[in-house]
Amino acid sequence: MKDEIRFLIQCSFGSEGAPILMAIDRAYRDMATHTLYGDAEKELYPGRKIATEYLYGQINALSKEHADFDVWHEETSRGIKAKYQTLTYGQIQKWINMTIKYLYTLRKLGVDGVDEYFGATENVKKFHAPLDSYVLNAIDEPEPTWSNIETYETYKERVGKISFWEEYKNWPQYAKESMLRKDGEPRHADKGTYKRFVQDNGGYRFT
Repeated sequence: MKDEIRFLIQCSFGSEGAPILMAIDRAYRDMATHTLYGDAEKELYPGRKIATEYLYGQINALSKEHADFDVWHEETSRGIKAKYQTLTYGQIQKWINMTIKYLYTLRKLGVDGVDEYFGATENVKKFHAPLDSYVLNAIDEPEPTWSNIETYETYKERVGKISFWEEYKNWPQYAKESMLRKDGEPRHADKGTYKRFVQDNGGYRFT
């Protein structure tokens, strides 16, 4: 592995390890940020551990058996829900779909240990886009917010409006657009600190 890729992995995932577990852990953190808090997260740890083991097994099976992705996704989502009942289907889809997105990226970077399944064009066409606030705004479906999607049926209806590849290519633009108000000014532009940041750096790199 090139040193540059090793550096990126260290910064993004925290450490090198089994790619599937790295992807699952990083995706969980993406999901949990701003949706699970403090002591509540600690109390839910047993559910996370059991669900992580289940998701790991499901992803391994997917890459080996090449199951129908939509069927696999619904089965896996409902399986996680049964093991980690406090998560909504919106949180579950973010966890699963970001895991797949990371595995696709790691495969394309040539990281050892990522099954070729995750980089094959015919499979990528079937993957689901991770839904977050930026994506839901882009498809004009901001409500319910992604973490408040309570049923798998609502998730299917939303995710059917955007492909994995469309989200993958355009997510940075979606994020940028979501950071702007309708008048073109950055959100929070009424706060002096943000105005100075924009003027000094010429960008909108804040949340």
